[in-house]
Amino acid sequence: MATEIIPIESKTWGPDGHYGLRSKWPVALDLAGSNLPCRLEGEVGSLVVFGDIPKEITGVFYRVMVDPYVPPDERNVPIDGDGSISAFWFHDGKVDMKMRYIETERYKLERKAGRALFGLYRNPFTHHPCVRAAVDSTANTNLVYWAGYLLALKEVALPYAVDPITLDTIKYDPFAGQVRAKTFTAHPKVDPRTNELVVFGYEATGLGSLDVVIYALDQDGVKTNEFWFRSPWCAFIHDCAITPNFVVLFLWPFEASVERMKQGKQHWAWNYDRPATFIVVPRRPGCAAEYGWKEKEHQVYEWKNCMPIHTAGAWESGDGMLYVESTRVHDNAFPFFPTESGEMPSSETKGDFVRWAFDLRQPTGTVIDDPEVLLDVPCEFPRIDERFLGVRYEWVFLNVFIPQRSDDSRNIFQGLNGLAMHNNNSGETRFFYAGDDSLCQEPIFIPRSAEEGDGWVMTLIERKASNRCEIAVIDTEDFERPVAIVQLPFHVKAQIHGNWVPAARLALEDIVKQDEVLVSGRGALEPL
Repeated sequence: MATEIIPIESKTWGPDGHYGLRSKWPVALDLAGSNLPCRLEGEVGSLVVFGDIPKEITGVFYRVMVDPYVPPDERNVPIDGDGSISAFWFHDGKVDMKMRYIETERYKLERKAGRALFGLYRNPFTHHPCVRAAVDSTANTNLVYWAGYLLALKEVALPYAVDPITLDTIKYDPFAGQVRAKTFTAHPKVDPRTNELVVFGYEATGLGSLDVVIYALDQDGVKTNEFWFRSPWCAFIHDCAITPNFVVLFLWPFEASVERMKQGKQHWAWNYDRPATFIVVPRRPGCAAEYGWKEKEHQVYEWKNCMPIHTAGAWESGDGMLYVESTRVHDNAFPFFPTESGEMPSSETKGDFVRWAFDLRQPTGTVIDDPEVLLDVPCEFPRIDERFLGVRYEWVFLNVFIPQRSDDSRNIFQGLNGLAMHNNNSGETRFFYAGDDSLCQEPIFIPRSAEEGDGWVMTLIERKASNRCEIAVIDTEDFERPVAIVQLPFHVKAQIHGNWVPAARLALEDIVKQDEVLVSGRGALEPL
């Protein structure tokens, strides 16, 4: 007897193909589609490589992404969520991969509970009472190798120390006892001349405080040149730039309010009445004496309301001028933090790459001239050959939106579908296009010789249509096409930041500080 086949009505499945069943994960743009959480830990040896990876490329490409382990609060914002490290080990033309969560106090508490315990971003009044004394850091913004540690950074708190080889989380606050600050920037800068890590922290004495600290850590992690001052308001201070004598802090026109937080609202609100503000601080006593600055004095400069997001580099001209280059968005680039009244940024928001000029002889509070536009396309994540941090440089590498290959829109929110290699001397710009329906993430530069900009640029590419990712290795002598593509076997979420660490540096600095015990002799870097 023939079996009767009963058709299943399409409505049985529900709109999402899951029989109408609902997930405990909130519906949010940063948790769906190509941003679906990975929640993976493990190792993959010898990834598939197309082309040939130059044998000189030996080291680790570290990247960190926001990847919540448990379903977050439904008011989740894209910059919150657990930090997850991806480490790509390049050796002998091969690439091995390792992924591990950074085991912050927050991660361990929520994993044990099996649910979210922390509420709004940087708002302890919305957290479960049992975790209000815990360190509220996801360590998800940047990874910097210093003093034998891989520092997992989030500007809301102090660093987590991670073993650069195993990716084991070692401890919180590896430089304890040296500075009384409660925060540590996600964008410290390495001075290649003095071999110092230049650090700052804002809201440094507690939630909503105006206190800012700047100092340096030598190659052993010992603090020098501590300098405290107060911010003109409780501003979002994400990035900085350094020269031999100064640190320049970038204040975004967001404002924190403890009273607003107590009402169960967001830590940050955009303020259209606030100008983009820059604070120039001497790195050492006497650095600004020739410009008439008093001891322990800093200068504040202002421009119009905008969001100068990330810096490329800075330099002093010798005639009293200081120049800094950065990306700039002409409106609020974080629409998840609107104004107090809920006003959202324009859907036509533009972005570009500019050069700011500061006359160190002018009094504090000076309104500076309009910046020089160097690259008039939406762009972000500028990087340079970092051996030239602090002095005038020639080459800049950026993520860019290439409108000629898309819909000719100049909206910053369209996504960044390529890289640019821009020459500051000639003004020439070369482009690498990632491909249709593809996005590029922050580039890193790997030097080949002593010549500035001679080497390779590496970027992770998201292939949205096929829901997978790959790493492109690009020779700066032929920037338009890669020399190698490293294919990942699955999709990973977009990183926030990443960095390259040469294998020789990992082998030479072969010491891990774990509590009060020094463990050495791990040996040279070995592939998985």
